[in-house]
Amino acid sequence: MRGNDNMSRVKIGDVFKIEVSQGKAYFQYIYNDEVCGELIRILPEIYDSDFDDFSRLVKGNTKYLIHFPLKAAYNRNIVSFIANHDIPNSFSLPKYFRDDKRDKDGHLIAWQIVNYQTLQRETVDQLTEEQKKLSQWGTWNDTLLIERISEDWTLDDWV
Repeated sequence: MRGNDNMSRVKIGDVFKIEVSQGKAYFQYIYNDEVCGELIRILPEIYDSDFDDFSRLVKGNTKYLIHFPLKAAYNRNIVSFIANHDIPNSFSLPKYFRDDKRDKDGHLIAWQIVNYQTLQRETVDQLTEEQKKLSQWGTWNDTLLIERISEDWTLDDWV
């Protein structure tokens, strides 16, 4: 297993563990965007003890994707490297993400569909069923990531 030193490098396909109040959650590093940073796929379930069948886990569903400062979290020992696994053939990098636009009081004004390649945004008042499946645009820090995983947050909660 790699240590958290300067000689170590986080690699596409790496699976990491993060401790949450209910146990251990896992995610896989899937892409590095030059503008937004590391994109991770949150894997389903929280486990009471260490999980050992990562081949099966990474071949399964993706709960959602989010940008996360993975390299910094790894270097600060916030996350633990588990193993490197191929990204499933069924997975493809999404073309779009979604974001919400809110007023100063936090009320939803509209949704924005963000093109991941061009970063152009399209504002829509209502999401289509397909757009509701899009992951959130943005970057979460470790505190928010832990909070959302602990809450069993899903894209369905954000409509």
